Amino acid sequence: MLTRADATGTRPVTLVEASLPATAVGQPRQESLERLLQLTLGREYQAQVLSRLTDGSFLVRIDNAAASMKLPPGTKPGDTLDMTLLATQPRPTFLLGRAEAGVTAASLSNAGRLIGNMLQLAGQDGARPAVTGTVPLVPSAAATPTQIAGAMRNAVSMSGVFYESHVAQWAAGARAQVELLREPAIKRLPVAAPPLAGAPAAQGEDAIPDTLPRLQNPAQTMQPHANPAARTAALPQSRTDAIEAIAPKVQDAPDAPLLDSARLLNQQLDTLEQRRLLWQGELFPGQSLEWEINDETPRNKADQAEPDAEQVWSSSVRFSMPSLGAIAATVRLVGEHVQVQLTTGDDDTADLLRRHGPLLADSLDAAGATLDVLSVRREE
Repeated sequence: MLTRADATGTRPVTLVEASLPATAVGQPRQESLERLLQLTLGREYQAQVLSRLTDGSFLVRIDNAAASMKLPPGTKPGDTLDMTLLATQPRPTFLLGRAEAGVTAASLSNAGRLIGNMLQLAGQDGARPAVTGTVPLVPSAAATPTQIAGAMRNAVSMSGVFYESHVAQWAAGARAQVELLREPAIKRLPVAAPPLAGAPAAQGEDAIPDTLPRLQNPAQTMQPHANPAARTAALPQSRTDAIEAIAPKVQDAPDAPLLDSARLLNQQLDTLEQRRLLWQGELFPGQSLEWEINDETPRNKADQAEPDAEQVWSSSVRFSMPSLGAIAATVRLVGEHVQVQLTTGDDDTADLLRRHGPLLADSLDAAGATLDVLSVRREE
């Protein structure tokens, strides 16, 4: 068995992640993945170490599901480990170790279980969390570069991924309310929870935007004779009842608004964690477009931007044009300096792009940016 790391009585803080399910022990890869995703968040499991793999990881069996894991030094085949499931997305993640006798076992809060269930629901199709455009960005291929740039900017800003940040801007007077109301947001879920003392009754989902003007003058929403202690005591219970009622619905029979909310939450968390945003849809009718934005600004160990570091952004698009064929373009912006990499599958298209390189450099210079690198290569 492993040497315990909790000599002081505290629980070891060792996280292990299951990579792609192993194909060994007679189980198909997809079946093992499905078994792992069906495990219960916050529950302790016993894992049996079956063998050591050539890359240094271990083949482990958890609740009849086989997976490869990177485990601490000293682990050997035949060991039995106690693990608590912390997350299933983007991959199953466990806390290694078991609580001492008399210590409360690990458990997730109601809100944590709700978020976990919603993320699991959003990831059922296995697709990357991407914003999906429901209508083309511009009406036709005749749109000007300025129109395309504005439409792409709005597609990101109005996607709903940054809704909470925009609410903070609105509260500070830096964003108009009419702009905020145009954004999709995580819907308030239809749960019958006890109303707060003195709070007005909601009139369906349409009542959500109506609450925004009242936030500007919260005194109008308070009854002068209401008991403040009663209002304070009612809030935690109301939230708990709501979350308890929502959690089964997420797993059992998700409706369309709930599924949309789960996907939006997944996109928000993925954007925050990965520092990237994925968008897919149509540039104009019939012209598909894949777009990825990454924040590559150097970060310190606390995952904060370095004080003196320049902002670094990269934007990548992939599309196929009738005359140019398939093209992938990545624009990297470091301060006021630009690096462009173009990839195409056609030699003639590559030559055409190179010939227009000076025109791109002049256009960027006129906009106040310097083109440092222009790379055009043919994809093999």
